[in-house]
Amino acid sequence: MTGECLQGHYKGKKLEMQAAVPIVRWGVWWAAHPETKVLTIEGREDQRRDNYRSYHSSSDTGLFPPEHRDKRLGRKDLVFGVALGEHQKAYSLQEKLWETDRSGSWRLIQDAIGEVPVVVYHDPGNFSSTVYRRKVGENVIRFAGPAEGVMAIDTDRRSWNLLTGIGSDGAILEAVPHLNIYWFAWIDFYPEAILYAE
Repeated sequence: MTGECLQGHYKGKKLEMQAAVPIVRWGVWWAAHPETKVLTIEGREDQRRDNYRSYHSSSDTGLFPPEHRDKRLGRKDLVFGVALGEHQKAYSLQEKLWETDRSGSWRLIQDAIGEVPVVVYHDPGNFSSTVYRRKVGENVIRFAGPAEGVMAIDTDRRSWNLLTGIGSDGAILEAVPHLNIYWFAWIDFYPEAILYAE
């Protein structure tokens, strides 16, 4: 969760998270990255059964009870958590936070984590989520409305692919690593984390 070494020569040191791993429908990914190579593990990717289905639907939190409790969300509510330096924030994955009045259109959250301006995207339809820094060079990008699929338009009329972070002028938004995780686990590791609220 935190990347901190608990035992041995590097005890107390932390690894830096390099990437987030959103769940994306294959067709959406393939359209954005047609040169992708696919790792196969002896056909296991075809498995349709979720071995953790009973865990996901239960109130169990695992082998050890959490040290911290926070009733702002249910223990097994899903969030995605972002840790930037000394600042941590969580965004609920409840669909009502992201839906708009148009099908296939999803709300963008333009926010700041500490002093870092970010844009937060979640598509409940395919459960993909991304977080990017909104600063490119000296300019802070402002988005003009919701995302249409994986695309969004900024106030300067540039379009941005929210799956890749690439703008229509070739500029690239810097991805911010984040975790899709249960609320109880995020708040147990980051008890001071802010929960985004409208």
